[in-house]
Amino acid sequence: ELSALVDAIVRESGFRWFALVHNVDLARRSNKALLLTSYPAAWVDEIIEDRLYLDDPVHAACTKSPSGLTWDRIGDFIAMSPRQATILERGRAHGLDAGFTMPIRVSDEPEAMFTVSRSGDREVTSDEVLVARLIGTVAFDRGRSILGDDRQVYAPVALSPRQIECIALVAQGKSDWECAQILGLGRDTVHEYVEAARRRYGVRRRTQLVLRAVRDGHLNIDALI
Repeated sequence: ELSALVDAIVRESGFRWFALVHNVDLARRSNKALLLTSYPAAWVDEIIEDRLYLDDPVHAACTKSPSGLTWDRIGDFIAMSPRQATILERGRAHGLDAGFTMPIRVSDEPEAMFTVSRSGDREVTSDEVLVARLIGTVAFDRGRSILGDDRQVYAPVALSPRQIECIALVAQGKSDWECAQILGLGRDTVHEYVEAARRRYGVRRRTQLVLRAVRDGHLNIDALI
């Protein structure tokens, strides 16, 4: 089994846990989306039941990094909200203290993430990052081949309420500045909400983003009128 094999390799590499997931709505994911993990079962339940993945600070920071990041660098990429800080603390309560997460992007598929983590304060070294990249790349390719070489991953992508609000206005032809005025947000904030959603879907254009959001049920067809 792929999960058991990856788990064994990850442990030999100095980590305790791993996760390989498509960045989709985990509560509504299909069997065509990857979800392999050795995380503690109680933590996985919390993530899904409380929908923590919508505001996961590790994933939020990783979407801004082309090659991934160690968790001690999250603050270099995002300013964490109180909820995001709480999510990190809840993860630490289950022993996930240090780790590395990398994005895996394939055209026309939702973004995937590969994570390795462990307990304790020992920093993740550059050599460990290199090993993690190799493990994640091979595991992802193998996982996709098991699901089927010719399949497309059409699983709902998780979006935050703010992202949905911004995309709904984009669907009406509003600019970032106009969205900001309507929602009472900064223009840069609106831009990042939309761009983060676009990256999650792995699409290049905002029109594609709107269509995917409609397909996933985040917007109804009236949003296009």
